[in-house]
Amino acid sequence: MKIGVLGAGVIGLTSAWWLAEAGHDVVLIDRAGGPAAEASRANGAQLSYRYVAPMASPKMLGQLPGLLFPGENAIKVSLDRDLIGWGLRFLKACTGAEVARTTAAQLALAELSRMELERLLGKVPLDFGLRTAGKLVVFRKPSDLEAARPEESDVSDVLTPQQCLALEPALTLRPDEFAGGIYTASEQVGDCGAFCDQLFARLGQSNRVELRMKTAIGRPVTKNQRMIGIETDQGIIEADLFVLSLGSGARAFARSCGFNLPIYPVKGHSITIADGGAPALMHSVTDYSRKIVYAPLGGATRVAGFADFQGYDTTPSAARIAQLKNAAADTLGLQASNGVEPWAGLRPMTPDSRPVIGPSPLAGLFLNTGQGMLGWTLACGSARLTADLVDGATPSCPAEPFALARFG
Repeated sequence: MKIGVLGAGVIGLTSAWWLAEAGHDVVLIDRAGGPAAEASRANGAQLSYRYVAPMASPKMLGQLPGLLFPGENAIKVSLDRDLIGWGLRFLKACTGAEVARTTAAQLALAELSRMELERLLGKVPLDFGLRTAGKLVVFRKPSDLEAARPEESDVSDVLTPQQCLALEPALTLRPDEFAGGIYTASEQVGDCGAFCDQLFARLGQSNRVELRMKTAIGRPVTKNQRMIGIETDQGIIEADLFVLSLGSGARAFARSCGFNLPIYPVKGHSITIADGGAPALMHSVTDYSRKIVYAPLGGATRVAGFADFQGYDTTPSAARIAQLKNAAADTLGLQASNGVEPWAGLRPMTPDSRPVIGPSPLAGLFLNTGQGMLGWTLACGSARLTADLVDGATPSCPAEPFALARFG
């Protein structure tokens, strides 16, 4: 088949690669001049295969009123009709049963993603700073640490504050400032933007892939209630099937196709700080209370966080960037006076935090979108599952949890 992939972020790029690998001819279409121009460029850099819990949960439901009040950890919200509808679905997903369903589905997809990334790198050498650095989650409140305590069969270890500081010497916290941590040795870090750049270059060398960058995507072209093409500012591009991977833009495109896709943009921020003379971070670190992550990227540290609901504005907030700088100084002793790269991106979130992978209500359009804050972690597994379903093969992990039909 000839397949058009809409979007050249990490989800679109991996979709294009896995579909071409399966023997399809692929046209990759994006309005930007290069790959990973938006949410994939400077994300948190953590490949968190074991940390896949959804945002919607009974605990979040209890915390939500406090998170909406002004303060350092407050969520910034600008209400609109789409957010209200999304929010009602989010509240319905805040049940223990739904959390269990989502966690099981995400763990399976994350494990598939880890294996598929490993398989890809066995065939194609890509250099993007991938490292099994291990992940340390630091908890400032004893109650949070106790609630997150893993099962005995889990691969994670519970550490005292002193053990956390011995494991990660770059931490500048005092032992009395936090309750302890949970360490998972198998977790990885990697620069998603660099991965996208190199995979894009490899796609450009394939005789099965056509790159149509700087191509603004318009409305679908349909015939007999099937999508057969896409309007662009470069003319109509036809294909046998299209894969929608437009990130936060997927909802608007779905609306033009006549159906609702419950995705809302959740704005995150990051800074990348040159390490300079500071001790290099050895592991990836998550400050659970502040919802800020730190990842070592070889000579630099990526600091990322926040989940704001403010529509489609991608301008970095000066206040959020300042918070990240202060957090880096407080937690790691990193002074961000020079060599700082600020960034903001929109994560395409579904109410239950699961991506949407599967056929759409419009024949000829397949969905692979809505990975939210786990786009980097789930990308390769989502691409594998997409290729399986497109070809009618046995899914490499359970597919039903990711179907659009779950939203009714």
